[in-house]
Amino acid sequence: MRELFGREFRIGLSLGDYDSGPEIIRGYDIIVCTSEKADSFVHHDPDFLMDIGTMVIDEVHNIGDPTRGPALEMIITAARTVNPSVQIVALSATVSNYEEIGEWMGARVVYSQFRPVPLKKYIMHKGRIFPEDEQEDPRDGEMADVILENIKSGGQVLLFFNTRKRAEKFAEELSENLADYLPLPQIDLGDNDSDRYYEKLKITMKHGVAFHHAGLSYRLREIVESSFKEGKIKLITATPTLAAGINLPARTVIVRDLTRFSDGYSSYISTMEVEQMMGRAGRPKYDKEGFAYIYCSTKTAFEKGHEYFRGELEPIKSSMGQKKLMRFNILALITTRLANDLKSIIKFLDSTLFGRQNMTLDIEESVTDVIEFLRDNGFVAESSGKYSPSSFGQLVCNLYIDPESAIILKELLEGDFSVEKAIFNICMTPDMTGFYVSQNDIIEVSAFLDAMDVHQYDDDTLKAAKTAMILIDWVNEIPIMEISQKYDIGAGDLEGKVSSADWLSFALSRLSQKFKRDKMHDFEILNLRIKEGIGSEIIPLVAIPGIGRVRARRLYNSGLKSLSQISETSVSRISSIPGFSTKLAETTISGARRLIKSGLA
Repeated sequence: MRELFGREFRIGLSLGDYDSGPEIIRGYDIIVCTSEKADSFVHHDPDFLMDIGTMVIDEVHNIGDPTRGPALEMIITAARTVNPSVQIVALSATVSNYEEIGEWMGARVVYSQFRPVPLKKYIMHKGRIFPEDEQEDPRDGEMADVILENIKSGGQVLLFFNTRKRAEKFAEELSENLADYLPLPQIDLGDNDSDRYYEKLKITMKHGVAFHHAGLSYRLREIVESSFKEGKIKLITATPTLAAGINLPARTVIVRDLTRFSDGYSSYISTMEVEQMMGRAGRPKYDKEGFAYIYCSTKTAFEKGHEYFRGELEPIKSSMGQKKLMRFNILALITTRLANDLKSIIKFLDSTLFGRQNMTLDIEESVTDVIEFLRDNGFVAESSGKYSPSSFGQLVCNLYIDPESAIILKELLEGDFSVEKAIFNICMTPDMTGFYVSQNDIIEVSAFLDAMDVHQYDDDTLKAAKTAMILIDWVNEIPIMEISQKYDIGAGDLEGKVSSADWLSFALSRLSQKFKRDKMHDFEILNLRIKEGIGSEIIPLVAIPGIGRVRARRLYNSGLKSLSQISETSVSRISSIPGFSTKLAETTISGARRLIKSGLA
């Protein structure tokens, strides 16, 4: 966007940190942010919407996503309520009920079949390739032929698989089988940062092939994506997460797996998901045409492939009726004073997509139950039919957490402080999704629950326990590779859980500030330990720029245990520590001195 507008407008980026208010927008002409960040602005001060002239919403079909959709739905509804004159431009290539969505938003629907790069679709079945266009004759060809033809002609290929292991396996096989036809790119993966996929990825990328899934660390995912955009990587095998929101087009896309195993059985993926993957075919500025293939190994799959081509996309349905989201959003309505009685709450919810798609009577019953929950647990007070937030409710709204999570965290404040118990309670909140527990995990997870004095538990408790065990290892500075191998997770999985636990432990520290100030320091230290994955004694050291958990521990173990000691030592002493170059030693010393001078030591 800065390339497009230059210095004509002040452009800002706002991500994460849901506890911060919307003051940032007043310093910019254009703000780029996630729907969750925009929704958190509303939780702090919905009046900021009066300053918005135009709201552009990309991928508006995400309203149907059970996880991210409700925040998007709330920000659209709040914007239209607070500022009816706001212009909303919603974009999507995969909305079938666009007329319904348009009517809900009070928008004029602009429908176009224009595509910057025309897309041709095919089905691969038993050595034959069948075009979507029935006027075009089928031809002989295997998946390997299509891949090789595209690479030889200068194209790039995305292959989608239903599991991480299949994506990795095919990347390894293709990097070997296509080695004679692929370039030998110079790609710097950096040092081994304890990512369990590092060595495997290093081998495949030597031949211009990579795999991509959520288990990769953020750093490795960024390298794979940037290398593909630069043309160094010619082929990526990936799980469908790559098709969701990541702008990574290729000349050719192959949807290799049409089924997914979930809840004990295998089922075909949705038409929308297939369209999202096929939509990555065709690189603007590089390709005259894009090519999308669906691989069908059986007769049933072959018939399903034709259904994907002929059938309509699934309509977008609101997911905002989930109980936890009703708690979360109704508290926000009362706290921000967008609604303060039963009638106005129902009126607001009626104006959401959820309200449009559901009966008012059903909504009223849900609202009544939620208000009773909020009142009984001290989030709101009622007087003459009017609702107002308590200071507790206001704080929870600003922290952007589920009220049920706040109850679990608040209960923790009553007992003696324990790192293990605090992390377990964080993992028990509905805002934290737990790791899958396999049969191999049961014995250790059960032992952990016994230690937590929990003797009756369900699947969610088991997942919370395993997640807590992982995070406890993290704050105890167990190496990432060891954690990955012990629990069969990727560095990216760990990073995701650390991010959520960081947010929730920060919320816990804020709750302790209000209800148990004598424990506030303990919870602030816990928050820092979770954020960095460190013991409390090296917290001051990770404040030095360029010093993470590993280098901080090496400094500490070498006898440099404080910023003062580091600021007074020699470059030669620090550069003798593994992982420290002369330049890094110099910046470490100067960084420690700056922290001391600024009073942050």
